[in-house]
Amino acid sequence: MQEKMKEKKSLKKEREASRRSFLKNSATTLTGALLAPLAESSGSGAVAQSSPPQSNAPQSSGLDLPSLTLTAAAERLRKRQLSPVELTQAVLDRIERLNPRIGAFITVTAEQALASARAAEQEIRQGRYKGPLHGIPVGVKDTHYTAGVRTTAASRVLSDFVPDFDATAVRRLREAGAILIGKTNLPEFSFGGYTPGTNNPWNLSRNSGGSSGGSAAALASGMLIGATGGDTSGSIRNPAATCGVVGHKPTFGLVSRYGVVPISWTLDHIGPMAKTVEDCAILLRVLAAYDPNDSYSVEVPVPDYPRLLRKPVRGLRLGIPPPAILAEFHRDTQAAFREAVRVLEGLGARAQEVTLPPSFELAAEAQTIVRICDAAAYHRPFLKAKAEQYRPDNPALPPVSQVRTTVEAGSLLTAAQYLKAQQFRRVFIRECLELYATFDFFLSPAMPAPADEQAAPRITFRSEYNLNGFPAISIPCGFSTSPAGLPIGLQISARPFRDAEVLALAYAYESATDWLRRKPVISG
Repeated sequence: MQEKMKEKKSLKKEREASRRSFLKNSATTLTGALLAPLAESSGSGAVAQSSPPQSNAPQSSGLDLPSLTLTAAAERLRKRQLSPVELTQAVLDRIERLNPRIGAFITVTAEQALASARAAEQEIRQGRYKGPLHGIPVGVKDTHYTAGVRTTAASRVLSDFVPDFDATAVRRLREAGAILIGKTNLPEFSFGGYTPGTNNPWNLSRNSGGSSGGSAAALASGMLIGATGGDTSGSIRNPAATCGVVGHKPTFGLVSRYGVVPISWTLDHIGPMAKTVEDCAILLRVLAAYDPNDSYSVEVPVPDYPRLLRKPVRGLRLGIPPPAILAEFHRDTQAAFREAVRVLEGLGARAQEVTLPPSFELAAEAQTIVRICDAAAYHRPFLKAKAEQYRPDNPALPPVSQVRTTVEAGSLLTAAQYLKAQQFRRVFIRECLELYATFDFFLSPAMPAPADEQAAPRITFRSEYNLNGFPAISIPCGFSTSPAGLPIGLQISARPFRDAEVLALAYAYESATDWLRRKPVISG
């Protein structure tokens, strides 16, 4: 399904000439860039993000360009120390080399990306710099409409669907100067926390999580600088934790879902995924906006998220789950979570165990009813016309990944059951607001267990945040010991529209640790 990325020799010569011209006219020489720390983060004081180049990394200009953070790449582009064409080509080269083994992309738009990179290079040279996404290669989940480019949702049902307009999220990224590299993989129609065909860069024998597994795996392996994901039951935070990157589920209504293939109109969230918290903040600053085309979009002021990252931690009240609930998580996940809490306490925060209201244990069930009923409404015309094109149920995958069976089950539920679930939702939101008034942030493990390991806690702290719509972020907080070397994520949540505060606390934790210095080594 992936487009081939072979460019003609004339294009290659044009790129090289363009790059030489670009660098010749730079205010700062490339030599200066090479003397700068590899893990530069724009002088922000953030933890260095890059490790020495891997054996499989392209060495263009002496830098492992695809492994740069968005923040570092943007600073070099702004200073004209780096060409958008050079960066885009390096990312495309990495995709060509690694995607056959990782399977992160459904479609790669190489020629379009290079054309956009040349346009961005010209704009920056002429002094028309648009901001930190200008010239940055990004990917979007293959649920996002992309004008003139197939949007399949990883299903044969939509295999020939080519939208004639961009999703609002895609349009806003393009307007900010981002370069669309391609469409990332997912389970069929985003159903499930497992992405078939997408391997985890930390261990290729394990899965990337889901449903935004393609975006997470591409970021972890350096095949993207930034990405988007969708989150209906934890599908940004799950793969972010599983692949060791950062994924933020914004407050419900903050980012438009217009032009995105849905699961549930009342549960779906679109959000940023990236290598660092600051990168996510940059992406969210562009993605967040009121959109009249999305009936659930909320018109609120959008803060300058990157500028609000550096806030003190001292005195903050952190709620944490009671030991009885944490005991149901994987032991390595428990250990990493406890250590993450100690790090934040060392920065001056105060952690306190909290008693969760009874509604927390029922929230996942209510979310399931809402999710599959909404999905049944969307899929009804496809089931009538193309039922045989849905993937057959696979016993090796979780039941939630069985799209046709799930939506058919949703169609059997009654209106009374759906309304009762939505009524419970209102109670749950009210109780969550009351609970969150007793602390500033709530911390939990982002996933019950590392990739493909088993744990079945009563409360997972994932779909609950789709039901209440509160913001929640997953950031790396450690690695497993048995089995060794699999990423573990910390989740931070807060009351609605406190996304800036969530990002700030995540940034403080990230800056106090060095987990992001570790990178997967993919042989070959």
